[in-house]
Amino acid sequence: MRYRKGGPLIDNSVLFRFCSTLTFYPVWHIAQLVNIILYSTSYEDLDKLRKYKGRAILVSNHTTLLDPVLVSGAMMPERTWHTMLEKTVETPFLGTFTRLLGGLPLPPGGGGIERIIESSEEIFKYRRFIHFYPEGECYVYNQEVMPFKTGAFFIAARLGLPVFPLLTVFSEGALKPKTPFARKLPKERLVVLDPIHPSVYIKYNDDGTIAMHSVKEFAAAVRDIMLKEIERRHGLNERDGTKSYFKGLMPRIRGIN
Repeated sequence: MRYRKGGPLIDNSVLFRFCSTLTFYPVWHIAQLVNIILYSTSYEDLDKLRKYKGRAILVSNHTTLLDPVLVSGAMMPERTWHTMLEKTVETPFLGTFTRLLGGLPLPPGGGGIERIIESSEEIFKYRRFIHFYPEGECYVYNQEVMPFKTGAFFIAARLGLPVFPLLTVFSEGALKPKTPFARKLPKERLVVLDPIHPSVYIKYNDDGTIAMHSVKEFAAAVRDIMLKEIERRHGLNERDGTKSYFKGLMPRIRGIN
């Protein structure tokens, strides 16, 4: 079951899918309980995703180590693939564990993107979603969504799939941070935004290839929509979208993130 560099990105064998199911659901419920205890986790507009019947690319801001748990709750009892750095999935024990939980290795560079596109039929055979963190890193409790890398949006364009932005919004709770009896951690809410089809932004070169400047515009437009939603919520309630808890870039932990 261990992933080896250059091998198939996923294992759709009956044995692996059986072990994955036995692993994922108990672990998710335990991890989600931790999420709720730490962050009073909640969701909004899940029907946008759960009532959607086709395949899609999911993108979200990356703000805590438990984000894969948070995102997985958005389409339960269905599941999504979670893209991860290839070197993370290569780790002998933890790599196999993350694959059982839905980890999809993303080889570095443009070749990795092409491999996902080439393997798309097999990838989507049993799950309808692939999730990406287009910021590329985890910025703890950040509400200033960082500039997006274009990989997820290029894949969406090549496969003709809509992109669902999933936005994590933090709030302060009843008392402001750094005051007596205030929460030491923010409350989190995952908001499902309206899907965006690549055809709205993507343009083509004379030879029929995708114009990369339009992919960048697509990625920037999705990020802008997410930022504006945070600003809108903050305008309605100044405790939503708070930047008070921001802790900076999360260090990478080998085999975990």
